[in-house]
Amino acid sequence: MFDDNSKSLFYRAWTKLILAYLASFALSFMVGIFLIKILKTPPEALFEISTRRLSFAFPVFETGSSLGIDQGVLLFIWNSLGSLVTISFLYTAALFNPRDISLFPKTLRKALCGKNKMKLLCFLPGCRAIEDEPIRRLYVWLMVPWLGMLLLGMESGLTVSTSAGIFGSYLAGFISLLPHGVIEIPAIAFGGAAAFGAHLLVRKNIGEKGTAEIFEEVERYKEGISPAKIILIVISSLLVAGLIEGHLTEMILDSLL
Repeated sequence: MFDDNSKSLFYRAWTKLILAYLASFALSFMVGIFLIKILKTPPEALFEISTRRLSFAFPVFETGSSLGIDQGVLLFIWNSLGSLVTISFLYTAALFNPRDISLFPKTLRKALCGKNKMKLLCFLPGCRAIEDEPIRRLYVWLMVPWLGMLLLGMESGLTVSTSAGIFGSYLAGFISLLPHGVIEIPAIAFGGAAAFGAHLLVRKNIGEKGTAEIFEEVERYKEGISPAKIILIVISSLLVAGLIEGHLTEMILDSLL
């Protein structure tokens, strides 16, 4: 079960991740329309950009289909693996703790806990104000789910904005996302909230608590949430979303196009 403090952070993080997706989607959708309508960018070029990340999954889906595995199940497995990796960011955060640098795996801990300032990180929101490098790296590590939702929203927005040029209708673009997306996006955000809730905690304590205390706060937060419950909710939701995307969404698009 969740304790009250961890529960509050977790659900606040979940809300922020969903809002990040929606904001990124809206901005990307408008940018896509501007590029196509005003700058006359070929919609096919934008569509290729929006699906480039997914192109790495195509061979996996083709192999799975050739083996007779249901398309919806393949989508479920793909999204579930991504969500489990995202959840794991919370449970690998302790590797950045300089106090435990002599523990296994020592080489990895030394690399992650480095004291040399990583200048590129300073361009991310809030990083410039962090003086302690291990905390800066921890802060960014736990921010990854938020960055992932921005990327996902950007890809989705471009996909929909190019649909009129490719399929002749914006409706087709929205239909390609909505039936499964109303379940899939909150589910992905729910898994990401495990790590992003700790990010909010770190951000809250910067300047108020020292390095050791911040890592202790993250550990308390981690102990206050239920990973089994989070994983069960995420996996169950993604299974439903995968089956909808693999069958219902495809059926609706076929009837439209």
